[in-house]
Amino acid sequence: MDRCHTRCIDCSTNRVTECGLHRGEVTELKSMTALITTAMALLFLPALASSDESTTLQAIMQGLRDNVVEITDGLLTGDLELVERGATGIATHPRIPPEQVQLVARELGEETPTFKQFDTRVHDLAVEIAAAAKAGDNIAAMGWLQGMLDGCFSCHIAYKDRVANVLRDAE
Repeated sequence: MDRCHTRCIDCSTNRVTECGLHRGEVTELKSMTALITTAMALLFLPALASSDESTTLQAIMQGLRDNVVEITDGLLTGDLELVERGATGIATHPRIPPEQVQLVARELGEETPTFKQFDTRVHDLAVEIAAAAKAGDNIAAMGWLQGMLDGCFSCHIAYKDRVANVLRDAE
């Protein structure tokens, strides 16, 4: 009995595997997935704000770091306006330049949607932090911050080295 159909896509990792029986179909599926992933990255990765010609992913990340410091300082000192400003800065960060989006999407391939999910999660939690700060709820803002930082660190663990290397090699 043939078990191919339970092995072509590994549900635990969402990865397409070579089963031998449908090798050509799997290869074609991988090619189509890579094309769709790249198209999605070009459409959705730079989703939030404007980009100027001098913006780079590295500069964006440095700005996000500064925004996190604002949030933390605001929470430590009770300055919820500072918390709101830092969180809003994260939620409205500049877009990644299209040429860098293409390089990152090419490097990450099928992982690009997961990479984008980290950005979306951080964005959504930054919006929650800003709303909590505006409402005067520093406890809620602290809780949202913990979740956001978890998203930041998870993304950095999974992708920072690969993304930094591909962008550095392109310079």
